[in-house]
Amino acid sequence: MCTVLFSCCGSREAPLDPSALFSDAGEAYSRGDLFTCRELLIRVTALDPENPNVWRNLGTVSLDLGLYDDAVTAYLQVIEIDSSRVDVFTDITGALLGAGRVSEALRAGQLAVQHTPEDGLAFNNYGMALMESGNFKDAAMCFNTAIRREPGNASVLYNCGRITLIAGDSEEALMLFQSASAADPGFLAPQLETARTLGILQRHIEAEEKILSVLARIPSDPEALNILAFSYSSQGRLEEAVSVLESLLESNPGDLHSRLGLAECLYRNGDFSGALENYQMFLEGLNDTTGTSEIRLRIHELEVVCD
Repeated sequence: MCTVLFSCCGSREAPLDPSALFSDAGEAYSRGDLFTCRELLIRVTALDPENPNVWRNLGTVSLDLGLYDDAVTAYLQVIEIDSSRVDVFTDITGALLGAGRVSEALRAGQLAVQHTPEDGLAFNNYGMALMESGNFKDAAMCFNTAIRREPGNASVLYNCGRITLIAGDSEEALMLFQSASAADPGFLAPQLETARTLGILQRHIEAEEKILSVLARIPSDPEALNILAFSYSSQGRLEEAVSVLESLLESNPGDLHSRLGLAECLYRNGDFSGALENYQMFLEGLNDTTGTSEIRLRIHELEVVCD
């Protein structure tokens, strides 16, 4: 990370005040200008490199921007400067997960719950790492602890919903997703899961209404559009589902989830040649074809029909 603060030539400028820049960064964050906030914080770290709070804030805004590796670097700098700031292990766990560094996230999560056992978010983030690693039993235990510590936290409620859905209790998961949405209306992930879970519960009209409300805010979101297509197809509105899926594949031809959904809809709608083509494209796009025997049988069936 390197920022040129001023030119070496020309008239000498007055020294920059890190406190003023830090204040400006806070104002930028408050108005939602995260890029400006981050640039200002980087300048502050150059002027005041031993201030752990500046690095903590830089980590947080980097995390918000999806710059997960940069967030990890900033958070680790907090520990480097002040080894007593063990609370930052919770943030490091989340950033490592965002970066896809699951094994490191598991180690950071362990440290977080060991050093800050009273922090519900430490258990929440460690539970996320455990769930990502496939350890659902221990993840559930972590989320149970997290919700006792933070019963109104939207992220905790959302993750409790996710692990509950994996356990097969769709009704309870739905209530948790709805509670997460109520706790933080701006948090869209639980709204997506609310719509998806309504579909699982065969409440397709409600699922459609919910996902359309999400799409009003994020109209091009692929996950939301796939949920909408599933809602349409489950109601027998196959042409509408096909239209949604085809639009998704126009912008992302490698989206295998949409490709399979389109193949299924075309098959049900009697377009056997189109279904065959999309089943074949789906299979060709897989790195691992384990568990695709039913699709192979369907392809064989369609090849006979279309011959």
